[in-house]
Amino acid sequence: LNLMNHFNFWSAVPLDGSSSVKGIADHTRLPEEVVIRVLKHATTLRLFAPEGDFDVTQQVSHSSRSAALAKSSGLRALVSTIIDDAGAPMLAMNRALELHSRGKPTLTKEISETAFALYQKGGCTGNYETSWDFIENDGEGEQKGWRQRNFVEFMRYIKDIFHLESTLAESFDWNALGDATIVDLGGSGGHDSFSLAQRFPSLNIIVEDLPHAESAFDQHCPDALKSRVSFRAHDFFNPQPVNADIFLIKLILHDWPDEECVKILKALVPALRPGAKVFFLDYAGHQQAAGGSVNTPRSIQQMGTATDLRMMALFNAEERPAEAWRNIFKAAHESFDVVRLEANPMTFFVAIEAVWRG
Repeated sequence: LNLMNHFNFWSAVPLDGSSSVKGIADHTRLPEEVVIRVLKHATTLRLFAPEGDFDVTQQVSHSSRSAALAKSSGLRALVSTIIDDAGAPMLAMNRALELHSRGKPTLTKEISETAFALYQKGGCTGNYETSWDFIENDGEGEQKGWRQRNFVEFMRYIKDIFHLESTLAESFDWNALGDATIVDLGGSGGHDSFSLAQRFPSLNIIVEDLPHAESAFDQHCPDALKSRVSFRAHDFFNPQPVNADIFLIKLILHDWPDEECVKILKALVPALRPGAKVFFLDYAGHQQAAGGSVNTPRSIQQMGTATDLRMMALFNAEERPAEAWRNIFKAAHESFDVVRLEANPMTFFVAIEAVWRG
């Protein structure tokens, strides 16, 4: 799957026809032998469908699975992020646990002792210190930062399939804010902020993220919103420079261990005025109904547990139960007052509203 995604086998085959091994080899610039061997395995996974006896015809057409990848850049970005970015560090996790956690009562929380850090020490892909450093800087020349651009597309896709726009709009009473200024912390290319600003015309939103995300913001920001939605380059570990009514943190903190989560929240303190709020929306991989466990569908459980192991490999982080976030806010500063925490055990999200009482 990773090979076909990387060399874009998907676009080598027309959606309404078939393609030959030679045609795919020309398109991917790979030897025909490689294409044949990859396709033989792919068809056993129902990725592409052989035309007749493949050994004779040397032709394939799309299956429903390969067609989905051909049609969706977001799905291709998801495959790349989960397999190409996170796959190799996952395979180093046994050694990382042997070195840093075996025989100890708890998992190490040091980001320098992750499976990702151990994998990078071998110099396989540049000896980067963190997964984010790798994503932002891998590549040379025009290809530099290609993983960051892919990650922006991946996040857009994730937000689409989880209907994040409607979840975000319905999780908080945005209309009650009136003429308010919002900082979208780590807001990537601004996709969610554009949607929010369109639905609630009294909001003014500043999207903050690392400089690499600005090109995606500029490309997608609608002209009608440019007076109310802007981009500001900012590292959320640094002190927050903008005074705002609301600081929006969505799908950010679950990527970090507790200590880093606390640092991100503490960085907001210099900009917080009494009554300012943090609106927090994140994925809760481990959810329980009040008073006990809930019989969630196996597919939802599987996504949560798989993501939890990736968080361990990449960041020594975890997919936390909803209530754990209350302790993160408390550890960051006693003046954070969590006035609302809601999580439906049949959904992926927890919503928190915290008021600054300082």
